Parts: sequence; structure tokens; C-alpha cells
Amino acid sequence: MRRADRRRAARPQAERRGGDAPRRSARISLHLALAAFLWAFAPGAARGQFPDLVDLSAQYVPGVALEDPRPTRAQVTSYEVSANVPIPLGERTYLIPGATYHVEAVSYADALPGFDQLRAFHAVDVPVLLVQLLPRDWSLSLRVAPGLAGDFEGFDSGLARVSALALATHALSEKLVLGGGALASFSFGSLLPLPAAYIDWTPNPYFRLEAFLPGFAAAKLTFSERLEIGLRADVAGNAYAVRDARVTGAWPCAAQPADDPATAQDERVARPGQCVDHIAYSVATAGVTLGVRAFSSVWLTAQAGHSLFRRFEPMNDDDEGIPGGGQTLPDAFFFRAGVTWRIPRT
Repeated sequence: MRRADRRRAARPQAERRGGDAPRRSARISLHLALAAFLWAFAPGAARGQFPDLVDLSAQYVPGVALEDPRPTRAQVTSYEVSANVPIPLGERTYLIPGATYHVEAVSYADALPGFDQLRAFHAVDVPVLLVQLLPRDWSLSLRVAPGLAGDFEGFDSGLARVSALALATHALSEKLVLGGGALASFSFGSLLPLPAAYIDWTPNPYFRLEAFLPGFAAAKLTFSERLEIGLRADVAGNAYAVRDARVTGAWPCAAQPADDPATAQDERVARPGQCVDHIAYSVATAGVTLGVRAFSSVWLTAQAGHSLFRRFEPMNDDDEGIPGGGQTLPDAFFFRAGVTWRIPRT
């Protein structure tokens, strides 16, 4: 029995009439669960060195049954496109502006009447990377990426976010590069700083180990410079603003004209501390990767794997967690395919 059913079963029959407030609460909780499924599989890899020129990808996750309302199932497909333009400012200095757009598309099956079907969440980022090659095989990378993230049902300053990266790397040899630095993100009034470490080890032309912590770790074998097979693990976090009127216009976000006598709360008074302004999400995934070089430096890629951890936290406007709202989600399989135009190696 789902939670909403247990709550209704515990009330006298007379108190069940006019239960608009429980439906509003269930609706907001469902919005949170769907948004979490969306972000669970968003590619979030950070790169310590030069990014790809163009990257197109699509990811499929099988439909899953929602806890409330049953028997509704939600299936998520994500799409991402990014482009970067290296601009030489000198023999040892490069400026690389870029743009990234990511969207999560949701489809439903067996949806019940009155169920609010949220269809998409979006993220737009405009990163600028400065790479300075230094003497004695050192290099410095500075990256700033402002952007917007949310359901794009409304626009305000709360959708804005910015991330930054500073990374110094040193080539100990032609086979080993080590680096360290820091990254930080600022959104919804909170600053999250983290240390960063980078390693690129290529002991021979056929094997490469690359990791950017806390973002990703990958190992791959290359055959004849045309086929790559490997393993990859990613750790990512994201947050999206919720501006859908079905959430922002319902209690507890907005006061209602009349109180529902079937509930203990007074719906005539808004509760900002319980209102969902955005959702913070963290996920870890691992899988097998395959790459085939089509021509020049253009590669066709695929990845199949499984999530290892998924958790979301609904947050209010003060970036504080809503009591009882956090949830660890079941893990699931995913499949991702893409086309990548890499910077040619010289």
C-alpha cells in the first residue's frame, strides 16, 4: 500500500471528502521523484584538459513504476549537445569558449486521470576555458561556466548557476601526467568547493588510464587507432529549479482561498519552508564503453552500464532540505550512444 493510501485509510470516511491538499502533496512528491529520475543519468563528466570539439549523445533508461500514483510508469530519454572552439592566443595560450545544452524528456504509460505529466528539464551552460602551457612541462587550466537549469516553465534569477575549475598539471614523462587543483559550484545561494585531482597514464599506445576526481575514472584499450573498449565510472551532481505552476501555485508554495478541513494544516497560509524550489541530486554510475573511429578524429561511441547510487533532496528557497523529502532511489540500467569530434592529436 502506498503512503497516500495509508494516510487516507487512517482517516474517518467523513474526513476523506474534499481531499485536495493530499492530492497536492502527492503531486509535488511525484514531481520530485520524476526530476530525480531525470538527473540520475545526465552525463556530468568534468575534463581536466582540452575538451572535444563537438559531442552529441542520447541516453535511454527503461520505464520504471512510480511509487505514487500506481500503476503509472515513467521512461526517461536524455539528449545533450556541446561544442567548443579552440582559439590560439599565442604559441602556448589557448582560449576555448563553448556551449552545452542538455534536456531530459519524459514519457508516461498507464497515467491516471489528473496526473500532472511533467515533460522536460533543461540545462544550458556557456563555459570558457583558458589553457596556458608553462615551462618545464607544466600547464594551467582555468574554466568558468555560467548557466541556467530548471524546468524552464518560468525564468528568474533562481535558475542561474556558475561553476569554476582551476587545475595545474605536470607531465612527468611522455606517459604520465599528474595534476591537482580545485573546483566549485554556486547555485541557489550556496557555494560548494571541492578539491580536484587529475591523472593520465598511457604506458603504451594500446592502453590509457584517465581520471578526474571527483568526476570520473576511465580505462580503455585501443586497437589500430580505430577501436576502443574500456570501463568508465562517473560521479555527478546537479540541481534544477522547479517553476511549474502546478507546483508553485499549489500549497504549501502558495496560500489557497480556503482551508481543507480534512487536513491538519491551514492551506490559507503558505509554508515557504516546505515549498519545493529546486532539487539537488547525486548519482554514481559504472559501465562498459565502446568507441569506433568513423573518419579523421570523429568517433562513434556507446556505453552500457548500471547506476551504483542515486539520491535526491527537495530543497526550499533557502537551499535547506525539506523534512522527510530526501530519498534514495533504486538503481537501474542505462544505454548511451553518441558522436564525438575530438581535437586531432599532433
